[in-house]
Amino acid sequence: MERIKLSIHHLHKLVAGEKVAANATARIYAGDQLIVVEEMQGQTAWYDRYIHAKDDNGQPLRVEWDCDGDASMDVSRVEVCSCCGGDESLHG
Repeated sequence: MERIKLSIHHLHKLVAGEKVAANATARIYAGDQLIVVEEMQGQTAWYDRYIHAKDDNGQPLRVEWDCDGDASMDVSRVEVCSCCGGDESLHG
């Protein structure tokens, strides 16, 4: 099954020189159409989210985000296992 993979390369903010959790809102577009809004909070160095987007029109994807710290993300379409939805830990 096809899903949208939101790859969060990093998400954090600096407080007194230390990395701490940050808040971010990612807006995923297919062409010019907004198809998904994802809210996230935390601190990560690489994390993938697999998202079902019922309004995906097949156009090229892009992601824009707002963050109260520092973040980097990208987005793509991927085929994932129908039984786990991309969470391979469910196979173990």
